[in-house]
Amino acid sequence: MMNVAKKSAYSTLINEFNLMIDEPLKKYTSFKIGGPADLLAQPESEKGIQKLMTRAADLDVPVTVFGGGTNLLIRDKGIRGLVILTRKLKSGIRIVESDNDQRIVHADAGEKLAALCRFTNEKGLSGLEFAAGIPGTLGGALMMNAGIPDHRISDPLVSLKTLDPSDMELKTIDRQALKFSYRNLECTHIILGARFKLIKTDPKNVQARYQEHLENKKKTQPVSLPSAGCFFKNPENAPAAGKLIEDAGLKGTKRNDAMVSKVHANYIVNTGQATYADVLLLQETIQNKVYNTYHVKLETEVRIEGEK
Repeated sequence: MMNVAKKSAYSTLINEFNLMIDEPLKKYTSFKIGGPADLLAQPESEKGIQKLMTRAADLDVPVTVFGGGTNLLIRDKGIRGLVILTRKLKSGIRIVESDNDQRIVHADAGEKLAALCRFTNEKGLSGLEFAAGIPGTLGGALMMNAGIPDHRISDPLVSLKTLDPSDMELKTIDRQALKFSYRNLECTHIILGARFKLIKTDPKNVQARYQEHLENKKKTQPVSLPSAGCFFKNPENAPAAGKLIEDAGLKGTKRNDAMVSKVHANYIVNTGQATYADVLLLQETIQNKVYNTYHVKLETEVRIEGEK
């Protein structure tokens, strides 16, 4: 049962910011899985998220932030406190600097990565073609250092605009000060926007490379069923996770409505009404079988949030 102090804090936030209450989070994730958020907000400006975060901190309400929910698995009990979605942080993708054949492009965290790619394709700006078909928002892609084996979104990055939760100030962080690794960015700040250095060239060449990447993704990855993208990280000094899972004979394995994709074995897909519990059972089945067969321990790539 909610104590008096928490109830008062929640009521204050609800009244001041018109928040959604007990909102099912499966509506906001590509996996279509997850329990409710106590409170849910979708701020539309940097100042809006700054004000909301500051007030939540003053009231001692815990905050969880995510963007498009494409690399996210939320537990069945949901998330306590305030959930902030950054998907509505959009002020327009634009070129902010030009120098010979180089262009600096700015986009806010809520922009879909696909929208950024469309913009750069139309302008003939090269450097993000590899991102074809990668779902979700720019902020989420940066936190996951999204990419393919030879290219990552951190490669053309110039800087991030962020909100620092320690002092609630807006800050710019240069690429050199950021620590990216495989499918990860070590950053305690909330990403509000980013700038990229791209190369001006023939739009037809950019679009052709983009289309090539897109067609390859459509052929090799499941797109017709809900998922959170690649579920496991590719292990070091071993075959890719998908190959290990496929060679272990696990394609098509199900736990209720959670299934190992028949298209790409490193995808767990939701075939109907899968729950977090179903996915967890399937995850453990995969990890145990791969470890017992190949002595390789698979680690999850998806971000897991919510009350245990």
